[in-house]
Amino acid sequence: MKQVIAKVYAGFSPAHGACRLAVEDVGTAALDTDMPWLFLEDDILRIAWEGIYFPLDEALQALYACLPPEAEGKLDYLDLEAWTLTRHVLLPGAKAADRFSIATRSLNHVLAYSGH
Repeated sequence: MKQVIAKVYAGFSPAHGACRLAVEDVGTAALDTDMPWLFLEDDILRIAWEGIYFPLDEALQALYACLPPEAEGKLDYLDLEAWTLTRHVLLPGAKAADRFSIATRSLNHVLAYSGH
C-alpha cells in the first residue's frame, strides 16, 4: 500500500499548455509516480496528488511565473503528519512575489476554514 503523508489539490483558471508544462517539469523531476496528477481541461489547470513528497515551493514558483495576471484559483496542501491544511489562494492582479495569500489551519478545523 502506498504511504500518504501529503495531499495536494488545486485548480487555476485561465491557464494554458505552457503553464501545464512548467508545473509538470517540476513534478516530474521530484515525484516518483506514473499516475496522472496534473490535468489541463479547457483553460483549467488542476492538481490532484497524494504521496510522501510534493515539491510545493517549486510548483508555486512555476505557477507564479506562468499564470496570467487575471488567473484565479487555489492550491490546498494537506500535511497529514502535522495535521494541517495550508491554502494558497491566488490573488488576481497581484505582483509576482505577492500572488498568493497563504493561511494554515489544523485539519480539526478544516470545515470552518473551507469557506475562505
